This record gives sequence, C-alpha cells and structure tokens, in this order.
Amino acid sequence: MTYHQQKGSVSRDIKETEHTLHMYMFQIGEGRPNGNEKSIVYPQNNKPPIMFGRVVAVDWAIRDGLDQNKASIVARGRGFVVGNSMTTHGYFLSLDILFTDERLKGSSLKVLGSYENQTDNSHLAVVGGTGEFAYAQGTVSYKEVSNTGAEIIREVHICVFSRNIPKQPTVTTPAATKEGPLGGNGGNAFDIPNPPQRIESVTIRRGDVIDSFAYSYIDQAGKRQTAGPWGGNGGNPGESILFAPSETLKKVIGTTGEFRGATVVTSLTFVTNVKTYGPYGKEYSVT
Repeated sequence: MTYHQQKGSVSRDIKETEHTLHMYMFQIGEGRPNGNEKSIVYPQNNKPPIMFGRVVAVDWAIRDGLDQNKASIVARGRGFVVGNSMTTHGYFLSLDILFTDERLKGSSLKVLGSYENQTDNSHLAVVGGTGEFAYAQGTVSYKEVSNTGAEIIREVHICVFSRNIPKQPTVTTPAATKEGPLGGNGGNAFDIPNPPQRIESVTIRRGDVIDSFAYSYIDQAGKRQTAGPWGGNGGNPGESILFAPSETLKKVIGTTGEFRGATVVTSLTFVTNVKTYGPYGKEYSVT
C-alpha cells in the first residue's frame, strides 16, 4: 500500500475553554426491559465477579438528572467493555459520549480507561472530542449511586479542556489563469500539462543570482508530482520551502538584473495566505 503524507508547521493563536459537566449514566442489564447492553463474548469458565475476557457492547443513556421520569436524555454512551482482570471485577472501557441535546448536538467526547466495579470512585481519560469539544483532553470521574442488579446508575463528573481554533474566513478561490511566458527569447519554455491542486514545496538554487528552482505539487487526483529543476547548476545546493497542507501560494515576486551580459532573475519572494518567504537572492542588479 502506498500513500502520500502532507505536513508543515502553521502558527495559530490557540486558546482553550474549560468545560465541566455533571450527568447521570443509566446502565440496564442485558435481557431486561429497555436493556442497553449486549454480551458479545461471555466466557463460560469464569464466574462473577471475575469476568476476564467478557466483551459487552453498550449504548447507555445519559441523563441530566437522577429521576428517570423527569430527567431528559442529553447523551448516549456508546462503545464496548472488556473484562481485563484475572483477579478482580475489572474492566476496560472504550466509550463515545455522543451528545443529543439541542445545545451540544453533534459534539462528542472519546473516553478510555480501566475501572473496578467494586470501587466507590473511578477515573477515566478523555482523549479527544468533536464539535464544541474539538481536540478535548480531560478526565471523567464517576461513582455508583444506585445498583438494583438489573440497573446501575452512575453519577458522572467530566472536566475537559478543548481548543478554540479561529475559523478562517471563507474565501472563494478564483479559477487559475495563465500568463506568459514573459521575458526574452533565450532558453526553453517549461510547463506542466495540467494546473495543480496546490503547490507543496519550492526548492531554490542560488548564488549571486537565482540559478534554478524546482517544485512539488499535488495534482487534481491528489497525487504528489515534481517539476524541474529548471535553470543552471551554479549556486549553492537547493534550499527548500515546505508549505503546510492548509497553506496556499498566492503570489511570487521577483527582481531581475544584468549578470555577465545577460538579464537574469536575481531574487524570488513567495507569498502565501500564512506568511511571506524570502526574498531569496539579491534584490538589486548584479554585473
């Protein structure tokens, strides 16, 4: 299998928001009316409280209060539980808390960790999230407040920090247009057959003048392609600019001058939607 990876550093003003949530999670055993869990693997050689190897799929209801007749369902706890202890009633839990109430609908938290059913308090890790909880990190603590055997109610406290990444304004990118070639009659013209989806990197070779440049780009099919180098072999070894995946090359600025009786490119500057790179070379005439 082959794949293409894009990476690059982008500077952003990122702040965090702290969220604290207090809810109640209702676990209703398999086979009961309105049961919200089902055993996938049930080892016959283990007996309660030891359930090493047991796998249970869960879809627990999460409410904003303790009274089922009055409290509203605000989220679902969906995932699986695996018995992971050979000596105690211990489990590993992988849970997506999917919010369904109007205010947080579409947001979620990813919760992972091990717990003991017989302890008063358990603690799990929040390792990610979506929507209002994008890139969330934090903790979940809970304890049993009711256990009838058929139904277990847990009081849940969640504390998470999520990142606030400023949204970039929507910009309609105009269709690419082609100009040129511009300049004198020397040399040969070079081009690529189809316009790229985005420029990925530029490599420049320079000394007193710009001796050559090459670039890589992502084509319309999403594949990485290269073009060049175009120019001579003089100057220092290639110097590369790697653009971030969300970075767009908007403008290339150059200067020209006389060098050994010929008009040449003396400097290049690259302007993206994030920053300006350069100038590379010398912004004045050389002889």
